Parts: sequence; C-alpha cells; structure tokens
Amino acid sequence: MTDLGRRRFIAGAGVIAGGAALPLGPAASANAPLRLRMAFAPPRVLELPYRAAERFAADIAQASAGAGEGAVLIGLAGLRQREAISDDEESSPRQAEPDAQAEDAETTDTQAVEDANEAAPALSGGDIRPPPMPYADEDLLAAVGSGDVDMAYLTLDSYLEREPALAFAAGGPFGLNARQHQAWWHEGGGAELIDVALERHGCMALPCGGSGMPMGGFYPRAIQKPEDFEGLRIRVTGLGARILQRMGAEIDDTPPEDIAEALREGRIDAAAFRGPVDDEMLDLHRITRFYHAPAFWHGTANYYVVINRTLWKDFSPARRKLITLAAESAHQRLLARYDHRAASALRRLAIAGVEMRYFPQAVMQAGLATAEIVYDDLARRDALFAETFRSMRDYRTDALLWWPVAELSFDSFMARSRGEP
Repeated sequence: MTDLGRRRFIAGAGVIAGGAALPLGPAASANAPLRLRMAFAPPRVLELPYRAAERFAADIAQASAGAGEGAVLIGLAGLRQREAISDDEESSPRQAEPDAQAEDAETTDTQAVEDANEAAPALSGGDIRPPPMPYADEDLLAAVGSGDVDMAYLTLDSYLEREPALAFAAGGPFGLNARQHQAWWHEGGGAELIDVALERHGCMALPCGGSGMPMGGFYPRAIQKPEDFEGLRIRVTGLGARILQRMGAEIDDTPPEDIAEALREGRIDAAAFRGPVDDEMLDLHRITRFYHAPAFWHGTANYYVVINRTLWKDFSPARRKLITLAAESAHQRLLARYDHRAASALRRLAIAGVEMRYFPQAVMQAGLATAEIVYDDLARRDALFAETFRSMRDYRTDALLWWPVAELSFDSFMARSRGEP
C-alpha cells in the first residue's frame, strides 16, 4: 500500500474493550460498567499519539475491572470520515519501517487492549463501531463541553483562537521545554490557570502525552536571515502562525495528513509540524530538502485528554484518581517513545538526503522580538491570557537561572564530545 494511504484513518476504528463506544452517561449502579466515548482529533497517520490514546483507554479498563465500582470502558472514535484503505494499498510494503524495539512496544500496546477485553468478558456487546462524528476539529472542544462527546484526545493549544490562554498548554513561543513545562504545570500554577480557561468551556483536562521539542519545519531553501520568511507560504499553526506572519510569511493551516500533498502541488512552500518521528510519517522529507531547528514558537508539544466537566464531577474520587494516574502514565510513556525514536528517524531523514540546519542567531533574535509583540498584544486584550503569560514568564526566568548550571552544561559537553574522550 502507499505510504500515506496505509495510514489513512477510517472513522470508528480502534474500539476498546468489547465495543464500549456509545456515551451512556454514569452507570445506573455502582458495579455496572461505565461506557464512554473518546474522540480522537489527530489523524490516524500519527501512529504514536493514536497508540497512546488506545493504551490510555486500555489501562483504565484493565485497572478498573476489579476495583469494585465497575469497569470504565472507553471507545475511541475518529472525527472525520477518511478515505478507506484499498486492498491494493494494504498489500504494498511500507517505505519506512519502525525499528524492532518500536515494533515490540506496539505489540505491547495491542496486548494491553486484548488484556483489557479479557478483564471484563461479560461487557462485550458485539462489534459496535461508533459512527463518523459530525464535528470538525475546531468544534471538538465545544462538543466535549456540551456533553455531546464524553472525552477527547487533542492538543489544547490548537484552540487558542477561541481561548488564547490555551497557548500555554504547550511550551509557547520561546517558552518552557518539556521538563520545565511539566514542573510549571504541576508545581508552578500552570494546571490551575489552564483549568480556569477550560472551565469557561465546560471542560477539564489532564496531560496525556508529551512529544518534546518540535523541529522548525521543512523549507525549499535554507533560512539564513529573518527576511527569508517574507512571502514564504508556510504551513504552521498556533502562536507560531502569528509570529511568522508578522515576519512576512503567508500562513496556511493544512491538516497534517494533507501537508505532503500541499507541498507536492506547490500550494505551500514550507511546512512545520512536529519532530522527525511524525514528520517522517507524513512524508514531508520526500518533497523538501532543508530541515530547520528548533521550532522557536513551541518549547514543547503536548496531548491532553479533555473531559466534560460535569461528568468528571460525577465520577467517584477513586475513578478520578484512576483516570488521572492513567493519563500521567500515558504522558510519560509517549514522551519516552518520541525521545527513543527521534534519533533513528532523524538518521533516516539524513540518509534520504535531508539537510538539517539551525536557524541563525539573527533569525532567533528576530523571532524572540516578534514573539514579545504578539504576547503583549494578546495580553492587552485578554486578562486570563495576561495572567497565564506572566505565570509562565516568571517561571521561565527562574528555570533559566538553574538550567544552564547543570543540565545545559552537561548536555552541551556530551553533544560536543559524543561521549568519547
């Protein structure tokens, strides 16, 4: 099958634990199973977050089966109807195979789903597949808040047009890296501020998958100075779009699964998405040559499980704790998987002819100055954004006092020496 065709998502695939897909609300009795449906925003082509969502659902089913309150079963459903996979595509070889350890990890995820099914054999209701959901990606937050959908697996910063403070659910432009963001979230007040933003929309959220620092994207020519962004048609989202637009770029928001086609057809010149693992999956390296780092508009990227707020309050404390622990486990596991696979993916991109470049200092400085303008503009117009930005900025100031002392100095030496005397 073709590289992209093999990965096209068919809405309704991936039902967890015996077809527990339809949102039936809280169980009628304490020991009855609770059946929920979780919508998955990213396309199926992004295999790592999709598997993380599957594993999150399977962990909850498996752990809750013998907890005395009835199993919590979560069905995973896609948002938009995708092109079906043909038999010809299914028989074609995949162009970029994961390494053996990655295959072992994926087998483990599949086994986890099977174990969850076995943990609650009486709950199987046949092959019930949820229908294609009538929500576009941008409507999913509202669908969860209204109760039309119980839960969703998504990136919160993609909703910053509706709620600007959600930009800080990721690292933010020139913001926090993965570990700093996690510290700010749990210890620096980040979770509380994002919760205020989500309460306005009838939701709450738990971090449920980190992917680390993104790359700065693929370009038809090397970016050597800030002026090189002028007139460049680039696919980029979030606050990064506003920053690059101010630097002269023309912004495009093509969905991830269609980026390669847009590049190939010349509708865009450049594209920024995530890191080498996802970028390889999307086949971006087959069209453009120069791969830049870092994505200064993203300190880190995170996935969240967003839950209807009323439903969450109706859960028992034990169920809330179980779901929270499963989300924390999924977050760390996905970050580890991205870290593990990034080097081999980057190596394959280099073998394929991609040239990696760092953004020059002048470009980084221009980006930082532009980011401050964007931040100040949003802060003047949105009080919660201003409060969240101040919290992140103050935490960043403290973090940057410590980070160069041990972490950065050690990492810099090891990177230069490659661990060899």
